[in-house]
Amino acid sequence: MRLVGKKKIIISGAGLSGLTLGTALAQRGFDVQILERSPELREIGAGLYTWENGLKVLEEIGVYEEACANVEFITKLDMIDEKQELIHSTPFTQSNRFCIIPRKDVHSALARAAIKAGVQMETNACAVSADCSGTVTLDHGKTYSADLVVGADGIYSNIRNSLNIPHTFEKVNNGAVRALISRKEEDKKGIAEEHWSAYRRIGISPSTEQFMYVYLTASSADEEGLSDPWNKKAWLSSFPHLESILERIEHTRLDRYFYYVFLQSWSKGRVALLGDAAHGMEPNLGQGAGVSITSALELAKQLEKNDIDTALKDWEKLMRPTAEKTQLWSRIYGSAAAQWPKELLGIRSEVIRKTLGSENVDRMISTAARHVTGAGDVFSLTEVPDL
Repeated sequence: MRLVGKKKIIISGAGLSGLTLGTALAQRGFDVQILERSPELREIGAGLYTWENGLKVLEEIGVYEEACANVEFITKLDMIDEKQELIHSTPFTQSNRFCIIPRKDVHSALARAAIKAGVQMETNACAVSADCSGTVTLDHGKTYSADLVVGADGIYSNIRNSLNIPHTFEKVNNGAVRALISRKEEDKKGIAEEHWSAYRRIGISPSTEQFMYVYLTASSADEEGLSDPWNKKAWLSSFPHLESILERIEHTRLDRYFYYVFLQSWSKGRVALLGDAAHGMEPNLGQGAGVSITSALELAKQLEKNDIDTALKDWEKLMRPTAEKTQLWSRIYGSAAAQWPKELLGIRSEVIRKTLGSENVDRMISTAARHVTGAGDVFSLTEVPDL
């Protein structure tokens, strides 16, 4: 039963951003309903890079202890070239944390928190469109109305596509194979690594006591590198020194392409777009989910203190710079890895070493990690020049 004066919010999509928003809103007294197209709440994927911004969100909505119960925090992230020489190292501290959480652990914790907060969950409910008045239509014709509809329905968002908001949807010719592998005693503790060799990369990160997270990225044109099933021989040819890691890969998830989404506006009337639906990005900085859940919490805070029109305007004003800078630097990082001129590969490590050694570049890349919801700005963001 809906209480008089209690704003009704309908969210399409029970992924990480949808559950975060639903939980945060319900905790603030909103009447929240989440529509999920799948027959059950579930999350696919391997590990979730979680930086300081994402960890703060998990803390604020009360799921940090559960989601991070088994994780091993990272003390440094090393970038290593084909000569096995260090290109760059990023240290982490208690005030600048980083870990890799199994995606299912985060999703399960968020789902339980949402239900506990009073969110109404409806599965087998595929939203195909929404109109500016706040009415959402399901694939079988049923409609729901709310004070606000939020499309958190992913990169191929039905809600976004029904609104006719001018936008860019780009398929990027880079992809990845991802996996969780069992750990061995000799594996490094607390140290994450990303190894580069020509146009391929392998990331290796401790996740929990039992698992390590591994990703293998390459150009989409690299048929051997992005084959299904994955081609161990092809990757061993590029990274023979990582045989101990590669031999443990069994179950993988392949994404042959990454995607980029840019919207002229994140909302239209009484409909807003969240997460990949609004600002899908390449995963090179490991901030796709982090930016999405940070944006979800920011939206909940703005809706709590403002009318809907003002909340949507202020939310986008606060979050768009973070999302766009992260999209940009993720694209630059991916281009350096997969599109560097072949004749200049010999100097790539030194160029990247000097670039990442720049304080301004470091601050731009870490824009998302430094975002604090409700602060009205990002740490000293105005001090960093735009590109």
